[in-house]
Amino acid sequence: MELATLLEPGSRVIDVGADGSEIAAALAAAGRERYLGLVPPPRLDAVRAGAGALAGRFVALEPTLVARSSADAVILRAELAPYLWTFRDLSHARLVAVERRGGLRALETRMAELLPRLRGRATPRGRYTCGGREFDVLELAGTRRRRARRYLSPYWGVTGLVERLQEHGVRYAALRWFETLPELEPGEDLDLLVADEDLATVEALLDEEPGTIPVDLYSESGQTGTDYHGMSYYPPALARQLLDRAVVHRSGCRVPAPLDHLHSLAYHAVYHKGPSSGLASRASSWREPDPEHDYTAVLGDLAGRLGVPLELTLEGVDEHLAAVGWQPPPDTLRRLAATNPWIRPPDLDDAEVPEPAVFLVRERTLDVLAMEDVRRVVGTLGFEIVLERALDDVARRRCAEAMRGGNWSRGPFPRSGGGPAVAVVTLHHGPRRPGAALRERYPWLSNTDIYLAKTRIRDLVAARLPEGERFNPVHSSDNEPEAWEYVELAVPDEAESLGAEVRRRREEYATDVPVVAVLSRGRRAKVEVVEHDGRLAVRKTFARPARAHLERELRGLRELAPDVPVPDLLGTGPNWLLTSFHPDRLRIADRPGGRLVPLRAARGMVDVLRRVHAQGYDLIDAKPQNFLLGPDGLRLIDLEFLHRYDGEPPEFEHLYGFVGVPDDFDGDLPFVDDLSYDLRWRPYVGLSMESLLHDPAWVQHLRRTAFRLTRVVTGSSEPVRRVGRAGRRAARGGRRSAATAYRAWARSRVPSLVGGAR
Repeated sequence: MELATLLEPGSRVIDVGADGSEIAAALAAAGRERYLGLVPPPRLDAVRAGAGALAGRFVALEPTLVARSSADAVILRAELAPYLWTFRDLSHARLVAVERRGGLRALETRMAELLPRLRGRATPRGRYTCGGREFDVLELAGTRRRRARRYLSPYWGVTGLVERLQEHGVRYAALRWFETLPELEPGEDLDLLVADEDLATVEALLDEEPGTIPVDLYSESGQTGTDYHGMSYYPPALARQLLDRAVVHRSGCRVPAPLDHLHSLAYHAVYHKGPSSGLASRASSWREPDPEHDYTAVLGDLAGRLGVPLELTLEGVDEHLAAVGWQPPPDTLRRLAATNPWIRPPDLDDAEVPEPAVFLVRERTLDVLAMEDVRRVVGTLGFEIVLERALDDVARRRCAEAMRGGNWSRGPFPRSGGGPAVAVVTLHHGPRRPGAALRERYPWLSNTDIYLAKTRIRDLVAARLPEGERFNPVHSSDNEPEAWEYVELAVPDEAESLGAEVRRRREEYATDVPVVAVLSRGRRAKVEVVEHDGRLAVRKTFARPARAHLERELRGLRELAPDVPVPDLLGTGPNWLLTSFHPDRLRIADRPGGRLVPLRAARGMVDVLRRVHAQGYDLIDAKPQNFLLGPDGLRLIDLEFLHRYDGEPPEFEHLYGFVGVPDDFDGDLPFVDDLSYDLRWRPYVGLSMESLLHDPAWVQHLRRTAFRLTRVVTGSSEPVRRVGRAGRRAARGGRRSAATAYRAWARSRVPSLVGGAR
């Protein structure tokens, strides 16, 4: 069967190691004319001489051209068939046709063909002929995602592309290193900035032919596949300005006007490259010794010719760009920090509370969710909404250009969520600092609950849409400075009043007596050890939205004593209460897996809860962490969720604090998804609810021993988990090292293959 029958019309074919024009001629005769032959350099002149009208479709083969190319099908001639050792470098293609031939390399070729098949990355499609040669064809698996890096066909060259761009009236500019165009320096790529409305045209042009000349394609607003790390390459307003003022180079290519050239190159050096540009920093004597380009010299030369005074340091260039309006918005700077160590994240550990956060609900979200859904999610995580506003067109444009790096495209989702539609300004009294893993992903994030809120809203959308229709529904500020920037962009007329409101809230939430220690800072309240009448006391200060929790705790302290051992109430204020201080011997961690609560203490906790029940109350969030054990015995604390039953309370075994609340319960609930006994009690006491409430002590001891043994054997104890995690990390590291070593070996074969092909 002919290979051409397997190729769809319009397929782009790269022939690696071509030694003649027979394949090109056979494919052209079958209507498959989008061909490029990569010929070993010693054979290039002879192949072109015999190719007639197809001569322009043959270029010299270089080791990097196969991996750095774009094609739908790759033909590997026999001498180069072992290139399949690097099959991952061929993943841009859908089909790989490997020439069959005997000789010393036949066995190696067969083994190389097997590798992607064994890895599940390729499926055999059979044996085909073309131009008198036989080929085994593999179909490579995987989704080919669009990226900024594209490839131009040398059959067209830069001149051919420029002519076509001009024919179609495309607004574009080649951003830099264009002095030698239409020739490109060896190893150099063509960086193109294109207007959004012309992007589809340029993409279609680059897709017409198989390509090996690298082109980095960036769109005005950073649309998916033409973005820079999820952002627009330049802020959209500056990108439009550059495109509007572009001039025609002597090569015919459009390039930035001289001053825009200086500023756009300086932007690239400072914000995209940072220290790797070779520019010095005022803060350090170290400089990159071997930058890809000598940005210091080039920027100095451009600035000198234009009469622009420019201090050639990262800080000096940054200050100049800020003065002329070319510094990126703060939101974009934060995103650039992920790849530019010169832009350092601030220390967010000392943020004041309540801490503001702004959520931007995107346009498409309102087609799937009601705003009440959004309010419920953020409220459940402790955010108090202080302002909600639908944005007008002016505010939407302002936010769209200055937030998210100017990029509101679909990103990793099937669809875009659209631009910002509604701004929700919130306050949070208990920001939880991200752990190491989350901080690594989001170094500017100050509160884990911001991330959780976006994730939960995203899950709501995902639950209501088929997979192919899903999108990112909400964007948010990551920290307080960013929140105020978003306020200025979204609701500038409210900035002053919101600032005053936050100051008032902080004043009322501040502790006006000396603090000895901070016990906790939660979403509803903070708990501190203070000095009172010459001795220690505990002061609990409640956030404004948690005043009902304050009232419940006060009622419990007053009404449960003396039958229930609770701390002594020493004083109250408008948003706080003061109780006696009691040392705690239990020190129960919030995470299960550590030492079990002593059995005597666990049985005592049950006895205390029986006394609460006897008075007609239930502690909805009852758990071992609600108890202190001191020299005078157990004390019940944290009565924020004390619930008084209407009428006769249920049997003790059916307390909400053990079994959770019924579906129709309409009172306040803790910020947890699961109030079950198995989550809140069993990991700490090592007993089922039935055993804890009814078994004699000797049976409970036996059951707890069995629980401990099971936890060790199953690896659920924290030490065992740590060892397991370390082992898994080591295994992953070993696999990565082996894969890296293999790829280095496989790629080292390529130059010898190319050099040996004749």
